[in-house]
Parts: sequence; C-alpha cells; structure tokens
Amino acid sequence: MRFDVMPVATEKQMSEIVSVADPIWHDDYKDIFSEDQIDYMFEKFQSKSAMKQQMADRHIYYMLLADNSFAGYIVFQTNHDHIFIHRFCIKPEYRRKGLARRAISAFDTMVSGEEFSSIKKIQILVEKQNNATIEAYERLGFRKIKDIKVSLGNDYYSNDYYMEYCRKSKKSTEIGRAH
Repeated sequence: MRFDVMPVATEKQMSEIVSVADPIWHDDYKDIFSEDQIDYMFEKFQSKSAMKQQMADRHIYYMLLADNSFAGYIVFQTNHDHIFIHRFCIKPEYRRKGLARRAISAFDTMVSGEEFSSIKKIQILVEKQNNATIEAYERLGFRKIKDIKVSLGNDYYSNDYYMEYCRKSKKSTEIGRAH
C-alpha cells in the first residue's frame, strides 16, 4: 500500500476532514464520553471553524493518504524540542495496516533536517479508557509519562495519559524498536 502525507490547505480538504472525523469521533468515544460531551468536543476541537482558528495558531494539519485515498489525518504543533500531536485519526477501514507507524516515521523523516534538529520527542495525550489506542501507541514506541486531568471547558474533562516517543538517533531508521 502506498502511503503519503499531504498538508491541508483548502476549504475542500477541511470539509473532507470534518465529514470523516465526525462519525469516527462518535464511534471511538461512545464508550468513554456522553453524546453531549462528544458533540461539544467535536465542535470545539474539530469543526471547520475550530480548524481555521487552530491553523491560525500554528497547528499543522496533514491528510494521510493510502493508495491516493483519504485514510485519516493528523494535527500537530512543533515546539523548540518536541512535536505535540493534538489529534491522530485513521478511518476504521485503514486501521491495523501500518499507517500509524508510517505516519510517525514520516514525522521522524520530516524533522531530521537542520531546521528541526532540536526536535527530540513526539508527545500526545490519550484518554486513559481508550485501551486500544494506548496499546497502539505503545507498539509504536510511545511510553506513558504521567496521568493528567484535562479541562475541556463547559464542565467537561478528559482523564489522559501523557505519552511520549523519544526520537531515535539519525543512525536508527526503524521506528518503534525497543529502547
């Protein structure tokens, strides 16, 4: 399967992300949050207006493509020594096909140049009850750093694990090897 990442820049791409993300969020979080909380979180973090504001605030969106078909998306920010992934969403029919590993590997390649030489870690928050996602990140080489309770606004909270992947040296080429 061919894998590519493409920066999100157009209204059409944003609309495609929103249309795919909505059912994924509702399915992935149905056993963790109430329907009202999922709706609130989606509007606050993944609606088209939220995307536009995030992009103005230096969030970077990439579409993940498998054989030239939209398979998911990733949202992140770069800081001086790390990348923080805000959302990493893969359509159900593309899960368990190595796309997450390839996307993280693409990050490692993207930040291997001089401009990003200070990037040492990739970080993400994962809801503590989302066991399948936690296990997937652990298989990729992420490890739990700490527990954190995050206020989402409107009296909603998320109980998360702060997870971190430490980048390999330039000599290492395979992501997710045991440390």
